[in-house]
Amino acid sequence: MKKIIQGRGLPETAQKTLSRRNLLDWMGKGAVLALGGKLVAACDPALAGTDDDYDGGSVPDGGITNQPGEFPFRPGELDKPVFKDWGERTVDAQELEEILKEWRLVIDGMVEQPVTLNFADIIKLPRTDLTVDFHCVEGWSIYDVPWNGVHMSRLFEMVKPENSATHITFHTIENIYNESIPIDVALEAKTLLAYGIGGSTIPLKHGFPLRLVIPRKLAYKSAKYVYRLEFTDEPIEGYWVKVGYPYEAEVPEGRLRPGRY
Repeated sequence: MKKIIQGRGLPETAQKTLSRRNLLDWMGKGAVLALGGKLVAACDPALAGTDDDYDGGSVPDGGITNQPGEFPFRPGELDKPVFKDWGERTVDAQELEEILKEWRLVIDGMVEQPVTLNFADIIKLPRTDLTVDFHCVEGWSIYDVPWNGVHMSRLFEMVKPENSATHITFHTIENIYNESIPIDVALEAKTLLAYGIGGSTIPLKHGFPLRLVIPRKLAYKSAKYVYRLEFTDEPIEGYWVKVGYPYEAEVPEGRLRPGRY
C-alpha cells in the first residue's frame, strides 16, 4: 500500500454543505422521514441512470428493487422491528425539504466528469437493498441490518474515474471523521452508500442523509454524514487511523457470518 497522507483542502462548493449547527438542530427532532413527490420531482433526470443503460456489473444480484424515480420510504413506527437496535427517529418531515436544500454530495478529484447531487438526485437512482451484519471494533455486532442505498458502481458510471485513480476519500461533516478506501473495495458487491434502513431513513445518529457501509470492514471504516467523494491516487489517513486503528479495518474472520459480509 502506498504511503498514507493527510487530507487536502476542500473546494468552496463542498464547504457550503450541511453545517454542524444544522446537525445539532436535527438531533432533537422526532419523526422518521417521509418524502413525497414534491422533492422527488425536483430531481434532474439527466443525473439519474436507468436500468436500460446499465448492465448490472457490480451490483449484487437481485439488489435493485425499484425503477429510477420511485421513492421507497414510508414513516416508521416506534415499535418497528428494524429499529430495535437503531431505535431513534431522524428529522421532522415538515422541516426536511428546507434542510436538504443545503446538503449536496460532491463527487470530484481524479474524474472526467465531476458532479454535484442533491438528495433527490440520489434517491432517484436505482436502489440497492442489502441485509448484512455491522461489526464494531469494540467487539459488539448488530446482525441483519437491512440497508437501502446506492451501489458505488452507479456513481462511477456518472463521473468516469481516471485510470490513475486508486482510492476514494469520503469527506464527512466538518472533515473530522474522513475515511478512504481503495477503489476495488468501493466496487465490491456489498459496499453501499446508504440512505435508509428497512425502508425508513437512516436515524440521524447513524449518519443521515448518507453514509458508507462496508460489512466486511469494522464499523469505523463506514464513514457517516458523507458529503463529498474525492477520487485520488493514494489513501489518506482518517481520524481513526490517526488515533491508532488499522487502515484496513478487517473484521476478524471468526465474527463474519456466511452471506452477511
